[in-house]
Amino acid sequence: MLEPGRVLAQSLALLFRRPLGVLGLLGQALLVSLLSLGLLTGPMQVGVYTVLLDYVRGGSWRPQGLWGHLTLPHLVAGWVYGASVLAVFWVGLSPIAPQPGLAGVLGFLGMVAVQLLWFYTFQILAEGPTPWPMALRQGWNLILQGGLLRHLWLIALLEALILLTSLLGWLPLQLAVYLALLGLSTLVRAVAYVRLRST
Repeated sequence: MLEPGRVLAQSLALLFRRPLGVLGLLGQALLVSLLSLGLLTGPMQVGVYTVLLDYVRGGSWRPQGLWGHLTLPHLVAGWVYGASVLAVFWVGLSPIAPQPGLAGVLGFLGMVAVQLLWFYTFQILAEGPTPWPMALRQGWNLILQGGLLRHLWLIALLEALILLTSLLGWLPLQLAVYLALLGLSTLVRAVAYVRLRST
């Protein structure tokens, strides 16, 4: 079973050991994804987890692993994931949720559902050539193996922390905290994956 407390503690330790490396890696991946209008989201996600899985398993740091994952399966996985996230934002803004409070709740629940579904997919794709629908199924099996409620609790906590960055008034501080929490969230996924794979 997944132990969320230990996963968070190990992820924080790894982040504090190499903060500039992890945040720089994510910053590059985000920048490339944004500049490509989301087209390279999948290859960037696979690249990030290629680096982080090595780091979690042995402490080695190979940032060059971010590059070289431009394949059709990775591209399509990124497009489907991106479309899922955009659909959640649309639900929060659409006329089916005219009240801001209800829109916020629906958006949060939708994002938790999307993150739950994709929690281990890109880590599995980083391990070797796997069709993305199969990686999605394998990821779901890992979630069931580790405990659905434990994963829900962990994902809800991470999403809530990231959501709280919007309450920070100063934009540079908001972006810095967002990137740090995104780094923690990404490390949590890598650590949880390695722990479940090793059991």
